[in-house]
Amino acid sequence: MKFKNLLLLAFLLGSLVINAQVRATVSSRTYDLETVKLTVDGFVITLNADGSISDFNAPDLNGKLEYYDNQVFDKAKFGKLKSIGNVKIDYWDDSAFTSEKAGKLKSIGNISVDYWDDSAFTREKAGKVKKIGNLNVDYWPNDVIDNSRMGKLKTIGDISIDYGTKDIIDESKFQKLTKFGPVKLDYSNDKFIDKNRYGQLKSINGNSEKISVSVL
Repeated sequence: MKFKNLLLLAFLLGSLVINAQVRATVSSRTYDLETVKLTVDGFVITLNADGSISDFNAPDLNGKLEYYDNQVFDKAKFGKLKSIGNVKIDYWDDSAFTSEKAGKLKSIGNISVDYWDDSAFTREKAGKVKKIGNLNVDYWPNDVIDNSRMGKLKTIGDISIDYGTKDIIDESKFQKLTKFGPVKLDYSNDKFIDKNRYGQLKSINGNSEKISVSVL
């Protein structure tokens, strides 16, 4: 689905109630992090696990929809959503210095969005969201011993995120979300009495109105 259609769909579903300022979802199949919905300046922005933004909405987002329609001067933006009512939406232009950002969301009203550049030191996060408003976003770097977390979300603002790493004795948590800020997720590691549930999510603790994790 094209990005503008995702934005339009999110706009039409703008009445969806978000009960937490930061709401993360994990897959019921892999227990890996899927999406994070962030409330920033009244907008709910969906950050995907791969570091991309898929949609945004706001309860009072109303008005006429305009699109970028100049193929020459707005080549990287052509056909994308330009405004909803008085809320302006912008995207990064394509240039030698912004190739990783080209065509990606740059701003929603007063909320700016930036992305990681591609370099020898940031290869695993190149082109991924670096900042949304005042929230810094970072990703796990390469680890020569265990790179199973490489490129995954590591921090969003002051929220630290962690996943199960390689363990030859207990693989029940491997590559699964184990920590999202104050929220802890635990998995069944009984290989004998309850072996059919080995690796299944056993508990979630620490959910609050501010930060929560749910299973899709």
